[in-house]
Amino acid sequence: MNQKALLGKRAEDLSNLIEQQTQPIFDSLGIIVPIKSCSTLLTLLELKQASLVDIAKQLGQSHQLVKQKLPKLIKLGLIQQHSDKEDKRRTLYSLTSKGKQQTKKIKEYLKQSADLVDSISEEIGVDIFEAIDKAAGALQGESLLERFKRKQ
Repeated sequence: MNQKALLGKRAEDLSNLIEQQTQPIFDSLGIIVPIKSCSTLLTLLELKQASLVDIAKQLGQSHQLVKQKLPKLIKLGLIQQHSDKEDKRRTLYSLTSKGKQQTKKIKEYLKQSADLVDSISEEIGVDIFEAIDKAAGALQGESLLERFKRKQ
């Protein structure tokens, strides 16, 4: 089997490995935020309060994906939801005091994680962030479908 054809699976495997190896670090630092939800909390810290659409737009993710994460964050007591006073149809989300404490811990971890990423980049001889950004940029410039059609 051509392993290069399974790029999406390889990327997902790497993401899962990073998540598995980050969890013990989070546990040791008292971070209870699900690893894949850290950016959501950091976005709410920046925006103060935001709708689902605002959060998704800021993160560059679908609102369905963000919507899946919010109930767990509410259950953990990290965010709260309330109706928009100006538009009752709209729900706004904001950090609780516990959420603010957790984002402070996440920001401290992020300072240290830069060194961890740099050590991986040095070990493999490639700036991993630069490579990921280049790959994403290439796919945004020409989709897989466009590339597939061009090869036909």
